[in-house]
Amino acid sequence: MLLPRRRGREYTRPGGIARPGSLNGAKMVEGNGSDTIRSSTKLLHASAWGLLAVMVVGGEADAKSLSVLDGSHRRELVSELHGDIETVDIAALVQGLGVTVTTDPVAGRATLACQGREVVLFHKKNLISVSGDLRLLSGPLLLDAGRWYVPLDSVAKLLSPLLNQPVSWRPAQRVLLIGNVRLPRVTVASEIGADRARITLLSTEKIPFQVQQGEGLVVVDMPAEAIDVAFQNERLTGGIVEAIEFRGGPANTVAILLGPRFRGVHAQELDGPPRMVLDIEATPLAVAAAPSATPTPADKAGTEIRPRWSLRTIVIDPGHGGDEVGALGPTGTLEKDVTLAISRKLRGALASRLGVQVFLTREGDQALSLDERAAIANNYKADVFLSIHANASRSQGARGSEVYFLSYHPTDEESRRVALVEGSLATGSDPSAPGSDLTLVLWDMAQADHLEESSALASRLQEGLAGVTGSEGRGVKQAPFRVLVGATMAAVLVEVAFISHPEEEKLLVSDLYQSKVVAAIVDGVARYGRERAQRLDPRSAIWTSHR
Repeated sequence: MLLPRRRGREYTRPGGIARPGSLNGAKMVEGNGSDTIRSSTKLLHASAWGLLAVMVVGGEADAKSLSVLDGSHRRELVSELHGDIETVDIAALVQGLGVTVTTDPVAGRATLACQGREVVLFHKKNLISVSGDLRLLSGPLLLDAGRWYVPLDSVAKLLSPLLNQPVSWRPAQRVLLIGNVRLPRVTVASEIGADRARITLLSTEKIPFQVQQGEGLVVVDMPAEAIDVAFQNERLTGGIVEAIEFRGGPANTVAILLGPRFRGVHAQELDGPPRMVLDIEATPLAVAAAPSATPTPADKAGTEIRPRWSLRTIVIDPGHGGDEVGALGPTGTLEKDVTLAISRKLRGALASRLGVQVFLTREGDQALSLDERAAIANNYKADVFLSIHANASRSQGARGSEVYFLSYHPTDEESRRVALVEGSLATGSDPSAPGSDLTLVLWDMAQADHLEESSALASRLQEGLAGVTGSEGRGVKQAPFRVLVGATMAAVLVEVAFISHPEEEKLLVSDLYQSKVVAAIVDGVARYGRERAQRLDPRSAIWTSHR
């Protein structure tokens, strides 16, 4: 099934039925039994002198095909499976790189040499010798029929010291980069609303985009010879889009799995910067019928009085990002990754359950200053600002969730420590010191109303999270978090769990646990919203069904 698209204009595939005339002006190319819109952009080539990109093309069904790009030169290799380990012929891999290979079959060893540097290989050993320094590999080196093989995921450890160049293996894209290779970098961002989802593929350079719609999915191909795709597979809630997956292959395919509420999709390719934008329409959520002016006895018996919904826009801030990784778990889990994963789920859940607009301060792994995060919430005129974090403590028994709202005086020394760890001040100074910039900001801003609302929001969130995280005793706390200072709405910082606790670290990367945390936060926001409506306008209580 096809999705027509032309640069600078919008084409539509409503629920799988092409609108009349939607192909007008679009260039169609026949291929593999289906029509595909192809961009006229030429394929990109790595141009840096002496640099190399090795890209595995194809998925599991074609895992043995490798493309080697060396400047403008391209050659093909074939990997081999030894047991369940995918390996590469070392002699073929280093061809053209100025490496000499000297083998000693009797001793079961080989020496690779390049410009005075040597690496020694050992048959059936998962180690190499680099100038006398032994280094472990993921699997054993093999000498088979006179040829040496190295595990594919250990090529970087082998080649980097030998070539004296940075070498990076990227398993998600199945790409090996040698040297400072300049590749087009593609990021994938998602924005979920109540009745619409927008997926944007943003590239640093001009690349070809090809869009097709199949049964239950939309596929975007980017058939450049090598692309650096900065994206982790993402599951979404809300029923519009189920998941976004990078499937790789020779076309660098991104698949968007459609949900049950999918109705149609618009695709538009834009410049400045180069990007493909997919607007995915959804079937509207069911809306309860308007109540009669005078409720009947039956209505009174079966329906509870609820206030009119008062929240329209929520901004979620995934803590940290970029070089600021946040706390580190015992097995290496990064706080910045956990907060982004939870925030993405939370965005979809809030939009679908509460019918509000939801925005993220960061869509991917980029750095933002603390002040920028609150400014984004202000620019969206948000009613609620949620900064999502994962806690850390030197105490081995510390576990559970904590919810903070802004205060000049920390609740306790632990709250002061958390504020400093999460960045209470851009300068890192003591926030309670006389004359500190936070003190001046707090006194200069008339925030009494916001702090009262923030306290109410924090209480409702902690009540919901306590049941999930088992942290009933931790309660709501106050601390001078810089990220909350400039927010002109109810604003809280949520520490969803202790990433420093081994058990909670495992939970934080669990899709099931993340979903439980998200559900608890949504329940807390919903309760806060109902109570806020009654506080702001007690007359707004009407007969309606519970959202």
